[in-house]
Amino acid sequence: MHKKVYTTSILIIFLGLFSVHLQAQSKSAIAKTDKADKFFLINDFASALPIYLDLDKTESKDALTNFRIGLCYFSTTDEKQKALPYFEYARQHKNERIPDKIHQYLGQLYHLTYQFDKAIASFSAYKKTLAKNDAKLAETERQLQICRNAQQLIKDTLNVFIQNVGAPINTNFTEYGPVISADESVLLYTSLRPQQAAKKPGATGTLTETEDIAIAYKKDGSWSAPKSIGLNAKTNIGSVGLSPDGQHLLIYMGGQTNNGDIYSCEMQGDNWTNPVKLSSKINSTSQESSASLTPDQKTMYFSSNRPGGFGGQDVYVIRKNNSGEWGDPVNLGPMINTPYDEDSPFIHPDGQTLYFSSNGHNTMGGSDIFKTVNKGKSWTMPVNMGYPINTVYNDNYFVLSADGKKGYYSSNRPGGLGGQDIYFLGIPEEQGVVPLTMMKGKIITGDKQVPVKIQIIEKESGEVIKNVYNPNSKTGQYLVIFPPGKSYDMVIEAKGYMPYLVNVCIPNQNYFYELYQEIRMKGIVEAGKQIGQEVSIKNVFYDITKDSTLIDPAKFGKDKLDLYELMDNIIAASDSVALDYLLNMMYNENAVDLTKIPNEPLTGTYYYSDNEGKLQPVVINGETIYTLPAFNITGDQVVKVEPAKKEEKQKITKETVIKPNLTYIIFFDTDKTNLKSDAMPELEKVYAYLKNNSGYAITIAGYADADGTAEHNLQISEKRAKAVAGYLTSKGIPSARVSAKGMGQTPEARKDEAEQAKKNHRKAEIMMVELPKN
Repeated sequence: MHKKVYTTSILIIFLGLFSVHLQAQSKSAIAKTDKADKFFLINDFASALPIYLDLDKTESKDALTNFRIGLCYFSTTDEKQKALPYFEYARQHKNERIPDKIHQYLGQLYHLTYQFDKAIASFSAYKKTLAKNDAKLAETERQLQICRNAQQLIKDTLNVFIQNVGAPINTNFTEYGPVISADESVLLYTSLRPQQAAKKPGATGTLTETEDIAIAYKKDGSWSAPKSIGLNAKTNIGSVGLSPDGQHLLIYMGGQTNNGDIYSCEMQGDNWTNPVKLSSKINSTSQESSASLTPDQKTMYFSSNRPGGFGGQDVYVIRKNNSGEWGDPVNLGPMINTPYDEDSPFIHPDGQTLYFSSNGHNTMGGSDIFKTVNKGKSWTMPVNMGYPINTVYNDNYFVLSADGKKGYYSSNRPGGLGGQDIYFLGIPEEQGVVPLTMMKGKIITGDKQVPVKIQIIEKESGEVIKNVYNPNSKTGQYLVIFPPGKSYDMVIEAKGYMPYLVNVCIPNQNYFYELYQEIRMKGIVEAGKQIGQEVSIKNVFYDITKDSTLIDPAKFGKDKLDLYELMDNIIAASDSVALDYLLNMMYNENAVDLTKIPNEPLTGTYYYSDNEGKLQPVVINGETIYTLPAFNITGDQVVKVEPAKKEEKQKITKETVIKPNLTYIIFFDTDKTNLKSDAMPELEKVYAYLKNNSGYAITIAGYADADGTAEHNLQISEKRAKAVAGYLTSKGIPSARVSAKGMGQTPEARKDEAEQAKKNHRKAEIMMVELPKN
């Protein structure tokens, strides 16, 4: 966590001044001054300050005493601004005992109180006191530029809503580093708390600050009481990144023995796994303070102060290679990184928009939040998120919901509950729309939840989609982020059930959509044996931006509302009821519970004994998964996809007449791959057809029964297909017109079948197909 600290040479200045001042004081005042000085010299400003304040009241008004009071206040965290009138008096009555540095102190205080013209005048006055080769010139020029930045940003004040999230999240201590799930239902953050450090028996303990990660859940628009995630780390720890489904957490851990590294842990049921340190390609001997993963988990953005950067903390990107290992990190370069600190990167679920904090670029003071967009090979110039999102204080650790309209970040701006607090940001629709579809839901498996796996492929390219988050092992809840304008195959595998296929078509929308999906899988049992399964699916496709059920302007007596002006009036009037209503209306915090929207589920019943011709093959990463017939989803419309009409398959006999686009079967003996003698005359018919019809080719699929291992069955099915292909090519049919592949056991084969049934699985299927015309 970066705090804004205006460094001073207080002690050096003070030591050069106090001896002169003592000569003009009474004995009583000298004693008080001496006591205050002793506290001051050991940096105990809290003890020195009341004595100096007493001297200011009881003794004649003195510029040096006012200067010292100003230094005491200036050295505190929460009361810096109280130094302003004392510094002003000291400068107004400035003499040789008051150092020129008072102009810099006043410039910093005017900046913190948004008095930028006065700040610029004070910094300019301080600049005139510096020699041309003084190293402080560059720092002073930077402070002048920051004031000019602030003037411009405040001139362009944004129309956004910002609110301290309040209790129970924020306390009078420090809370920072918020991370949220894509649907904003889970919030994790870092809390900094004082802790009594035990000493030897009988001795008084000292207060130290310890960090912990807390988690809260949103229900009915409000956050639950936070609780520790229970990692019990014996070191500094902080939340830095969370996957869109809230199941994968990135954390920072560091202590006295190292500078700090990035770790990860997973949600299993109700508990988080022990943190695992990430690759040495990410972590180094320097400090890695924060990180963020793209939805497909192939790319990570992280901050590090490792050598070779542009200065301070820099943002780096690292990508996984084809084998799933992390490659080499790449500095994002001078467009993003500056000689100052760039930290707390957050990559939005759209995979293109990067947010980060920086005290470089055109900051208005301290750490500001910036935004940049990936344009393929380059990033856009970072844009300051503007005022009042950013202030002259520290504003950092920004995260944004998937719909682009609700953000959370931490700030130490005045008016909080204490230390850093977490703030909510509401972004108007025209500024924050992200055209994504977020599909969240639940997969329920009978009376007892069993492990479920989800795989999704993009239909057109066949690419496996990685931004898929498997259901929670206890609740069955899951979340998937989809870009617009594409169709997908979603394969659901649950232990004890046949795989199930869902075709998902995402519209080419310009808005953010939320799709709720509930899938129930229930076994059909007879005589204690599961003989089939029932699958029901319920969908609600919700266009958040077009919903008007929560907006009722008539309640305010107007047809049109200036919502933000009204917000100011309501806040000023302390009307909590109206404020809650308006927040609900503007940002839909009390989001519609999609699970309660009436929508009849579509149900399909499948018996395992009747699967032949109904199972659909889906190839994922080279593996063929046979699934039950699909449901097709377009928006909230769910349609059961009827299986294709069962193709006609014929055993070749003497009477068979070969025709195109039909499938013919050759059978094999148990565990054999050689062609049976009675098959030769029949294959001659296939050969004759191919010889006389050069515009046709054949595909051959070999199969096996369920006996033996899957590997053995695949091998034997491959040999059966090649035996047929070999016979035809040996007679002169070009190999380019013959395709052969082993398929393993037939999908409907079972080990407990009767021998007669098993015979039907030991086969090769031959189909005549027309070659494409040139």
